[in-house]
Amino acid sequence: MQFKKYKHRLNYIILILVIVFLLANRGFRSLIKNSLEYRRLKNQKIALDAEKIRLGQNLQTMKEPGRIEETARKELGLIRPNEIEYRFPRPKEDGK
Repeated sequence: MQFKKYKHRLNYIILILVIVFLLANRGFRSLIKNSLEYRRLKNQKIALDAEKIRLGQNLQTMKEPGRIEETARKELGLIRPNEIEYRFPRPKEDGK
């Protein structure tokens, strides 16, 4: 009966010693830290690869003829030399 009691306590003591050894060991802490850093970098690489694909598609779209001029006109408000730009006021909406 006492042997089982001591065996149970011995298991707890061994478990505590293993936990303390692992946590006090610099190599183990470094391994955990590096593992977390590796996961973070892997996720960041996946996001950057997706962005690279998106930017590559955007670049291909911008290489289409007339696309640069269209973007310059729309986003920057540029016009060609000797070109007249007409601006009309928006129609007023009545409460009808």
